[in-house]
Amino acid sequence: MLEQGKWKDGAPVPSKEFHDRFEESLKLIEKKAGEKAPAGAEIIRMNRKTKRRGRHLKKAVVGCTAAAAAMAVFIGDCYQNPVWASNLPLIGHIFERMEGQLSFGEDYKDYAEPLDKEAAQNRESGGQDSGDEGNTGAGAFRQTVGGTTVTMSESYCSGSALYLSLIIESEEPFQDTRLDGNGQPSISVKTKENYSFNPQEQNDLVYLEGEFLDKNTYTGVMRIDLNMKNTDDSGLQAKQAEAEANGEEFIVDAEVLDQYSTKIEVPEQFTLNLDISQIIGDLADPDTFSTGYTAEELEAMSDEEWNRVMTEAEDEGGWDSFPNSHENWWMDGSWQFELDINADYSRTQTAEVNEMNEDGAGIASVVKTPFEITVNESYDDKTKRADYFPVILDAQGKVMDVTGGSVNTVSVKNHDTSTVYVYLCDYDEYMDELKGSRNEDGFKALMDERAKFAAEVHFD
Repeated sequence: MLEQGKWKDGAPVPSKEFHDRFEESLKLIEKKAGEKAPAGAEIIRMNRKTKRRGRHLKKAVVGCTAAAAAMAVFIGDCYQNPVWASNLPLIGHIFERMEGQLSFGEDYKDYAEPLDKEAAQNRESGGQDSGDEGNTGAGAFRQTVGGTTVTMSESYCSGSALYLSLIIESEEPFQDTRLDGNGQPSISVKTKENYSFNPQEQNDLVYLEGEFLDKNTYTGVMRIDLNMKNTDDSGLQAKQAEAEANGEEFIVDAEVLDQYSTKIEVPEQFTLNLDISQIIGDLADPDTFSTGYTAEELEAMSDEEWNRVMTEAEDEGGWDSFPNSHENWWMDGSWQFELDINADYSRTQTAEVNEMNEDGAGIASVVKTPFEITVNESYDDKTKRADYFPVILDAQGKVMDVTGGSVNTVSVKNHDTSTVYVYLCDYDEYMDELKGSRNEDGFKALMDERAKFAAEVHFD
């Protein structure tokens, strides 16, 4: 096992033991990181019920802090990356190089197309471009800011999601970076996105999937959920401004979002102006958060005392910002690109369900692309979306896991999706009672018995 930053014959040495022994710890830390919101977020969005903060959260914070400290020590001693077996040019072949490593599916190379089509055609005709010599590419798709170069390589758009491959090259070596639950460096990018089909600018924090090729080069893929980008929420923002003017908190749940926003169809061709304002990594050896109190003292506090102590410690230490120097390294941009995107709807299948239960909760449709399945829920005016949680099983009754930002979208990777079983469960019942049995035999029978709505959907 090699220490972090050590390389053998120009390539990192892989190990599976890391993932098997520390999977649960990594999930805990990944969950903590996933709960952070980009600094400056103005609208409080609640897609599902917000759980009461109390003593359970206090225990989780104390436990997660200890787990993070232990994991940081371990990761500092054993940093692994897969061997890049192919000698293909890097530009235009990132999806091919990452075959089998992306969470949403396989064979992206059969669907993705180069963003720099002119250079790709030149290569195919026997000519040469800068992409054949190292990690370089055309200027329109390659931007350098402050010693860091970002090159956009390929794209695939299903209409539901947009996948973009990219290369990040740094003049200075990357700092040691924590591995996520999939054994990949935990790296995200802050973006500003302007789509030609939507007048509203979109701000996002997008986590990447990828690997370090060497200490100065990272290559990966960003997935953008277009189901979150095809909404004109100008009406929503107007209501937000009105609430702020009146000194009121403005909470956006699914019902409010539906009421004050308009869905827009993603066209077959569109332009994305992508501005990457920051590249952020999670440190492999972060500082340990401390309030100055022991775990026993924290647990003995009232909720009010605990909240005050935590807030003061976060404010004084700068822990309340993202990114922060205790937990992150980052690079400031911005790197700006204008990308012409083709949405391929020819491989998308939509199964119309349009059924509800007697309580007014149901499924409108189920959409399958080569890499994911999305469930579109349907509710009447009296029923709240937040009271329900969707669960999707494959043809063998195996749970299909959520790997993106929405609980309605699951990966098709390693699943038989000729038939899928879609359920709506009572949110509290699922989280408190049913979720713990998701990986046990007989879970489908449990869903058939306890779910509030069920549908069987068949695909070609």
